[in-house]
Amino acid sequence: MKRITMFLCTLSLSLSCLSGCSQNASTTTAPAETTAAVTTTAETTAEANAEPTAPAAETALTAADMSADLVVIGAGGAGLSAAVEAADNGVENIVLLEKMASIGGTTFISQGMIAGYDTALQKEQNIELTYDQMYDNLMTNALYRLDPELTKITVENAGHTIDWLMERLEVPFTDNILVGYGPLQMMHVMGSEEAKGGMALKAPFEAALEEAGVNLMLETRGTRLVMNEDGSVAGVVAQQGGKEILIDTKAVIIATGGYAYNPELTGLLDPEMAGTFGIGHPAATGDGIIMANNVGAALTHTNHLMAVLKDYEIMANHNGNSNSANVSRFIGAPNLVLVNTNAVRFVNEKSGGYMTQELNRPIFNEMTKTDSDYVWAISDEATLAELGVTRGGEMEFLKADTVEELAGLMELDGETLKATIDSYNGYAASGNDPEFNRGAGSWAESQPMLPLEAPYVAVAVVPCEIITYGGIARNVNAEVLRADGSVIPGLFVAGEAGANSAYMGFTLSNCFTWGRIAGAGAAGYIK
Repeated sequence: MKRITMFLCTLSLSLSCLSGCSQNASTTTAPAETTAAVTTTAETTAEANAEPTAPAAETALTAADMSADLVVIGAGGAGLSAAVEAADNGVENIVLLEKMASIGGTTFISQGMIAGYDTALQKEQNIELTYDQMYDNLMTNALYRLDPELTKITVENAGHTIDWLMERLEVPFTDNILVGYGPLQMMHVMGSEEAKGGMALKAPFEAALEEAGVNLMLETRGTRLVMNEDGSVAGVVAQQGGKEILIDTKAVIIATGGYAYNPELTGLLDPEMAGTFGIGHPAATGDGIIMANNVGAALTHTNHLMAVLKDYEIMANHNGNSNSANVSRFIGAPNLVLVNTNAVRFVNEKSGGYMTQELNRPIFNEMTKTDSDYVWAISDEATLAELGVTRGGEMEFLKADTVEELAGLMELDGETLKATIDSYNGYAASGNDPEFNRGAGSWAESQPMLPLEAPYVAVAVVPCEIITYGGIARNVNAEVLRADGSVIPGLFVAGEAGANSAYMGFTLSNCFTWGRIAGAGAAGYIK
């Protein structure tokens, strides 16, 4: 068991250790030649997780290698929108840093679906939705865990953002507006014959950056912020090709995404979630969140993320990924039983809600209580065969003709597991689960509680983070806040690096909208 035990003197000090950047440099080197055009080199885990150097005491760098009016860190949807909006608001000398070999991040590999209302496309098709409908749908899906003030801004601007993408950037959209993430016909779909989904954004944003004269520096990782004595932003330190670069600037926009590929940071920010695996975009390692916190930015909503149950053994021992470790149909089995490593049920297995998100917290709780890396999912051979469920990685699930034999394969107590399964089957036969109330309510009508029959099948599962909703605290102008509510002058945040104003269906809207707000805000600050 390798769960994380932490004793924190200060969060900022601990985050410094995860930042992967040197806090001391007496000299700087000239930057390598900046990339003239966006490349299409595949992103790699190695690029996102370069070996960190040990942190040292903070000292000022002697001289800048470059100067800019504005530095945007991260060239995903939020950073790209921020750079374009800042340029449209009169900022001329913009540097855009991207640690990967190409732009786009999570946005470009998305399905390209974005929620909106009162858009030009909807008006053409006489589709009428209201702000209240959109806000209620979003908040209901997110169980009202979002920041109300910031979420209001995301929703209010959802339609305008789609029109901006179409009119300002000429992003192609299909005529199909889909019902999705609830009952509303709100999901606009990007794409053309030449580029599908999120990749439909690539050419428009490349053209906009070139037109605006934005200095795009690929494979250049922002590592820390340099501050003036008055607490305002003075510069950015970046690494490019093994060299350290200092860029003087008047303002900085952090748009580096979340931290769903950095489970160590997740465990630090919320120790209960220690033990998760990261299956987000390889660039989503929380760089900007760490940089901002290390200069005094407050973090918020760090206990909120989206995690999906995956096959623990494949993730831990077979270099698993979201596809190879997929167990979604196993978890959907009508006779699914979840037990902890004490062979005891601990939750209503069908109380997971949207994408089984409400199972994550009980599972993390059991992992903590039992000092385990996983819990067990149990079904039977006949049910899984009917559902067409197979295990990834050309592996086989654990299978046995008796519960006791299955317990032996799982290294659990046979008598306890037999009692647990007998109790469950009794509840299934009676239609009443007095322990966890499974089978009650509307779920019983669509998927009744079914018994388990031999041969029995089991797999160890663990919640794996795919999107994080916590991050840097900000105000309505996308200005970064300290814990006392004061603004860090010249520092802005957009997209998944900032908490907590979007959920499924609104993820892209959130990144574009807040990218534009940050870009306009930085332009106003610079002037």
